Amino acid sequence: MFHLKTIQEQFVKECIQSVDRLEELFTINQENEADIEINESIVCLPDWKNIQPPILIPEAITSKENLLGILFAKLSNYENAYPLLAENQAILQAVDKLNRLQNGIAIDQLESEINYFNLHNNAIIQHYGYVENAEYENLEATYQEAINTAPNYNYKAFTTYHYAQWLLDFGQINKADEVLKGINQESLSPLSASQITYSLCQAQIKQLTAPYDENLLETAKANLWKCLQYFEEHNFKVEAAMVWNDAAHIAAISNSFAEALGYSTKAIAIYEEEQLQHFKAQAQLTQANLLLMWAQNGSPQFYKQAIDQYKNALAVYTRTDAPDVFANIHHQLGIIYAEIPEEIKKKSVWAAVSVSSFTEAMQYFTKADYPYEYASICHSQGNAFTKYPIAIHSDNYEKALAWYNEALEIRTAQNYPLERVLTLCNYLEASWFVGNKEAFDEDRYNDMLKVANEILSLTTDESIIEHTKADIEKLHQIKKEAIA
Repeated sequence: MFHLKTIQEQFVKECIQSVDRLEELFTINQENEADIEINESIVCLPDWKNIQPPILIPEAITSKENLLGILFAKLSNYENAYPLLAENQAILQAVDKLNRLQNGIAIDQLESEINYFNLHNNAIIQHYGYVENAEYENLEATYQEAINTAPNYNYKAFTTYHYAQWLLDFGQINKADEVLKGINQESLSPLSASQITYSLCQAQIKQLTAPYDENLLETAKANLWKCLQYFEEHNFKVEAAMVWNDAAHIAAISNSFAEALGYSTKAIAIYEEEQLQHFKAQAQLTQANLLLMWAQNGSPQFYKQAIDQYKNALAVYTRTDAPDVFANIHHQLGIIYAEIPEEIKKKSVWAAVSVSSFTEAMQYFTKADYPYEYASICHSQGNAFTKYPIAIHSDNYEKALAWYNEALEIRTAQNYPLERVLTLCNYLEASWFVGNKEAFDEDRYNDMLKVANEILSLTTDESIIEHTKADIEKLHQIKKEAIA
């Protein structure tokens, strides 16, 4: 339902009533946040509800044709909208861009006339769509110029909000956080303030990395509940589901797994009710990740539920439509198949499926194109080989060391010191279980000692240092006994 505000109520009613059943979709209500204001001119307000792509419609004269054309555009009925707007090129061009952006149609060119509405729309169609021969390196400057020329604060905040979305999309998390915090929410409507706060939550969640900043966690939680209260009170079901899904993530990294499962289940139920399969798959992926975390933290009964949710998500995240997510899911499945507790006679079957999943993930995350992700999969596969059942004709621990070495080629001390320490620790641990020779193995001893000393040079983690020093002492003792 769309809401209109106007001082020309009789005129607007007559326009709406001239089209059969249109009044069922639009209401004139001064109490709700309006989608369109009609006073001396027609004004389509910024779409803070995220119903359509965020193209702005410039102001136009008050005429029956203009009004009906805009109403049909709001309904995404462009076939009826175009003829009604034929005499107003400014609105027609904006509506055409809305249509093209909404339906994934390439846009021929950007608007050359410099004004706020054109600048905003030029930025939006480059950000969210495809423009032939566009110079995307100027996109940030276009956003900034639009912000600086906005006719009022509502428009300025709207453009700033989408500029922050662009920063988030391109990984400039701290800058996005700064931009969003700079918006004065007290000057805005409750809906726009809630949307900005929710985007701020996204920036805060993306900043959360282990070890987690407790203050940032609490701030993100508080902002999420603030948004949830507004969205549920005003029946914004999809937005509420998105908050529930994010709350599940935060609860999971706080080790509140039962709480997280409840939140993500609420999100999945809403997306199912609204028939939003892509959003539902995102929530299923979140739930699969938290079930895996829960299983790895002492509740192995949740491994199989995690598998089910990963497989449910694969119905949407296919190899063709979302190859990166598809590959990442197979990376996680490879880990689960290696760790899931089963009777010995089934372990070899799970091991084979695990290797197959890792291989699937590596088909996309290649060493040449995605070195970081490739190294992560190599590390996981090294871990997996330490958990597979004993092989008759080969040494799983030797294979684990080979995969760790492959990861270490990329996880250098200069580029990825934390990741390197993790792989080195697992390498050192696996080295103790490699098939022992009858005589003292000088090469193995030197290799392990070298790895241990490098660990000590790279980490300040007291538990890792203590464990590594114990390994070094054990190595020295083995050599002393071998020489004696």
